[in-house]
Amino acid sequence: MTRSLNVHLIPELLSEQGLEGGVAVVIDILRASSTIATALQNGAEAVFPCATPQQAHTVQAISGTEGVLLGGERGGVRIAGFDLGNSPAEYSGSVVRGRTLAFTTTNGTRALLKALVARSILVGCFLNRRCLLQRLAAARSSVNLVCAGTDGTVTGEDVLFAGCVVQGLLDHGGPAEQWEMNDSAEIARRLWLSVASDAADVSGAVCQFFRSTLGGRNLLELQYDADLARCAQLDTLTAVPEYDFERGYLAVTG
Repeated sequence: MTRSLNVHLIPELLSEQGLEGGVAVVIDILRASSTIATALQNGAEAVFPCATPQQAHTVQAISGTEGVLLGGERGGVRIAGFDLGNSPAEYSGSVVRGRTLAFTTTNGTRALLKALVARSILVGCFLNRRCLLQRLAAARSSVNLVCAGTDGTVTGEDVLFAGCVVQGLLDHGGPAEQWEMNDSAEIARRLWLSVASDAADVSGAVCQFFRSTLGGRNLLELQYDADLARCAQLDTLTAVPEYDFERGYLAVTG
């Protein structure tokens, strides 16, 4: 069996036709993917991805309840009037359990909304890597890894995780399964191997790599150093957020 495995380095490079019928994985390592997965792992009911802060306010207003929290950032900083920013540390069980989130970020939610033509949409990060790979291996369809980037620019942390997924799928497949990869998938895979293949502490190596990337440098300037280490942890979550096309939100299914 041959399946397509493509990495899209920024959403602007997406071919929507290429997404149809397959699985899209939205990747915004620093930090939307990591935050959404953490929130759902910690008991949030659902996460509505919103293109703008105004749309998030609309989701909250339509709900007619106080159960919807506003979360997100612009330029890495919590949006004025919002309950939460975009650090996984803010989304503890005591804060989000049983709540719904209206969530908007500079890059991650935009990438997700760009992928709506796919058959299914998952959110991936280092935290849920193992469970994400299990889902993708079982999907039996094409896989498109959509890197959010930063303001239209490729960011190394997203490409690194895309390469981690590519290598994981190659390792997972048996002799009967073949992957047809685009050049960006091979570039991402080689980046992952250069960072992780000889590392005694893979999470530590990933965190150190973050410090050299555009997204990582931005967080360091904003004094979110601790989030680099949080987002570099491997396989600490089982939640794989999946987009519900009927209801318009991300949740954990199955």
